[in-house]
Amino acid sequence: MQFLIGAKVLIVEDEFVVADDLARYFSGLGATILGPARSVVQARPYAEQADAAVLDIDLNGTPVFPIADRLVERGVPFVFFSAHDRNVIPSRLEHAANLLKSADRRKIIAALFPAGTRQDQIDEPADVLSLLPKLRLAARLMLGDASAADRLVETTLELAIREVGDRPADISTERWLNYLLQISADKAADLLN
Repeated sequence: MQFLIGAKVLIVEDEFVVADDLARYFSGLGATILGPARSVVQARPYAEQADAAVLDIDLNGTPVFPIADRLVERGVPFVFFSAHDRNVIPSRLEHAANLLKSADRRKIIAALFPAGTRQDQIDEPADVLSLLPKLRLAARLMLGDASAADRLVETTLELAIREVGDRPADISTERWLNYLLQISADKAADLLN
């Protein structure tokens, strides 16, 4: 995705793990990251420089809408990436895409640049190393404890090495690893009960 190389992408997100995941994803595609900003106050100066933005709607109880308004004024594409439904978005901003935080990162790119991308043009990370931040985020969301989540990712990767010969050809690496992560988590839960 050549159009992202050097693009300044503003990330406004108050959850560290999600912000870090987004920053790593866009950095991996060649973008320059502005932020991540955890508040409207922190995001204001970045909104003046951004070429695109990913905005959480609720920043510790404060809505991100003043930043969205400024981006609209500047003609900067942005997407809401939040746990909130569309009904909390003011009508003046209803044109913006609203993706749930569980959405695939490629959907963010497609929402930000609808005319410039097709889903088949958005590269899927080919190697497992580039998928580790997403896998780690998924594990942390499941368990909450960072150390336990890292052990779960380690167990999942060990399982992937053992099962690589049986991997279905029609499933992406990311989906396959998430499937194995769930299996590893279920096994761990069984052992604890």
